[in-house]
Parts: sequence; structure tokens; C-alpha cells
Amino acid sequence: MPRISRLLLISAIVAGILIVSAICWHSVGEIHYMKSFYPKQFTVEDAFYASAVELVKVLIISLPFCLIIAISLYLLRHFDKKS
Repeated sequence: MPRISRLLLISAIVAGILIVSAICWHSVGEIHYMKSFYPKQFTVEDAFYASAVELVKVLIISLPFCLIIAISLYLLRHFDKKS
């Protein structure tokens, strides 16, 4: 496999992981913001539902990046077997 395409696949994997990590960090920040904004009204049950909503958002937004990571890993493995 040419060095450039291998480097491109590895950079796509690293970028995908960084983007998914940033999405997760942002969701945690949103839950923390809601907890600090509504301190008395924000119950444990509300925190549970807010976490569930954030989890769905993270899954939907991260799906394309996870797909890119999976395809890149497959191509790296496929091209390494041919060599």
C-alpha cells in the first residue's frame, strides 16, 4: 500500500476518534450546565432522562465518524494482508 494512503487512513482514524471524544465531552458539559442552571428542580430522574437524551444525540452524531473509522481499519487490514 502506498505510504500516502496509509497515512491518510491513519489520520482519518485519529481525527474520527478526536471528533467522537469532543462530542462526548460536549454532552457531559451540557448535562453539567443543566444541573448548575436548575439546581433545585433538577432531580435524579431528570438527570437520568437528560443523560438518555444526550446518549441518543451522541449515538446519532457519532455514527458517521464510527463508520469512517471502521472502514479505515478494514482498508488498513485488507491492504496489509495483500503485502
